[in-house]
Amino acid sequence: MADFTTGMTGAAEVSDSRVIAFTQAFILENEQSQVLDANIVSIQENINAKSFNFPRYATLAMATTPLVAKEDPDSTVLADTEIVLTPEEFGNVVTTTKLANLQSGGKVDVAAAQLVGRNAGRTQDGLCILAMDAAQAGQTIITAASEAALVAGDVVDGAFLEDAYNKLARASIPAIGDQYIMVAHDDVISDIRDDASAAGGWTDVNKYNAQEVVLRNEVGMYKGFRLVRQNDSTIGVDAGASNVDSYRSYFVGFNAVGKAISEPARMTITGPFDKLGRFLNIGWYAALKYLIVEADALVVGISSASRGDNV
Repeated sequence: MADFTTGMTGAAEVSDSRVIAFTQAFILENEQSQVLDANIVSIQENINAKSFNFPRYATLAMATTPLVAKEDPDSTVLADTEIVLTPEEFGNVVTTTKLANLQSGGKVDVAAAQLVGRNAGRTQDGLCILAMDAAQAGQTIITAASEAALVAGDVVDGAFLEDAYNKLARASIPAIGDQYIMVAHDDVISDIRDDASAAGGWTDVNKYNAQEVVLRNEVGMYKGFRLVRQNDSTIGVDAGASNVDSYRSYFVGFNAVGKAISEPARMTITGPFDKLGRFLNIGWYAALKYLIVEADALVVGISSASRGDNV
């Protein structure tokens, strides 16, 4: 049977618009859910390769001997250590049905794209956190004698941040931009705000010069760190004494974290491959790897949190 009229616009003709709409939803959610790449990853390589070799150079010794007027000084040999990152594949997928999409007024496919994008962002942040957890043996500070000894009152305060800052500064670790970064769970950040009764506490510092910051409950800078919230930071459930949860916070300087990318996180839409074209696969795929490049540029802090689930 012939078409009703010429020049008709059907589903096939506007299928690209549908894909574009899904891609925009994916990009939006991916960017909003991924915060660590932009804040603490110092080195990123994005090429198609089996593995990536990141050189780490030793600091040159101070040149304290005066130069001789008529002599050329000896050259110093650079010493480097090779850090190898081999990307691995990651991804997730949701399969929707045509009936579900029809009966929801098209909302199911859009929701799937948004959730897939959010999952891609959170997964990459989670991989970065796992890399930092794996390197915690390098420099770890705890608000108690040990993680197992943590009690509910062993929360983060200004003195704890001072200790972390000192470890980075005395190792001559450069800042990221012009500041070190602290990545922490909101339960931990809340305790930093509560560290306000003593002179020099967060509220005491901000209440006169930056009242708007206090009113908005923002943290911003404190004790030399710019605070970045990441509620997927590792929590050790019942890891402390008397069922107290432990929280890991990450104090980061320049060159702590590297990321190798063979294939950046991207949205994938495949199908339908079934006989009646009812099933659509909406997912994401990436080939990448996070690794600690400079161990001294990372300090892992372990504490309890007063607003955590410690029952």
